[in-house]
Amino acid sequence: MSLSLNLESIILLLFFIAPGFLFTRTYTAYRPRYYREPTGFEQFVLAVVGSTIIHAAILTIIALAVLIYWAVSRQTFYLSNLFDPSMPLTGYPLPVLALLSFAGTVYLALSLIAARRFATFLGRGAPADRPRWWNLTLGADPPEPFLLWHTVLQIEPLRRNIIPPHLRIQMRSGEYFEGDLYLMRLVGDEENTVELALRNAYYRPVKPTGNQAGDAPQALLPLTDQVILLKSSDILWLTRNDIPQ
Repeated sequence: MSLSLNLESIILLLFFIAPGFLFTRTYTAYRPRYYREPTGFEQFVLAVVGSTIIHAAILTIIALAVLIYWAVSRQTFYLSNLFDPSMPLTGYPLPVLALLSFAGTVYLALSLIAARRFATFLGRGAPADRPRWWNLTLGADPPEPFLLWHTVLQIEPLRRNIIPPHLRIQMRSGEYFEGDLYLMRLVGDEENTVELALRNAYYRPVKPTGNQAGDAPQALLPLTDQVILLKSSDILWLTRNDIPQ
């Protein structure tokens, strides 16, 4: 079968790289975005590595199936039985072209399904959730460069069973908030801006300018049945209470 070299290269490239791009997209969607976003080059390398692993696994399974069939039947087939590389594409019967097209479509579908499943397996579970055979074969996963916000407000409270963590927050404007951490998300990869959502919160407004330093602090005002959203760029300081409330 003779095709244009450019067209053949494009088809082979798409068959090779498509599972890797799906793997990268699915894997990065599962991972928490509390670290620096991978660059375009890093994502491309991840796609190439993912495609290589997926295609190698599928081709290994096909090779094992062929060897098992050969060991049982003792029959040998050659690629020339299916098509002649020297024959032009227009010289093949339509049933043969349909069979080759169907085989290529099935292989591509299997590779995309494997990419999605493999990325879900790696992305959904934490490094501590890997099966024993994974750790024995590949070793422990390297630590990810999480932000300090994620470590202090999520990882450590989970380890110490302090759920939800109780926070005291002083804003740059002078306002004071206190409450249980409800949600946290990263909203800016470059600036590392974090949004915090508090429940069961209390609020103290800005101290009036006429108050003296020795005056008693204002009482905290309960914010009943409300969710408070705060941005890290507006926070002056934040403390976590490790004593369960």
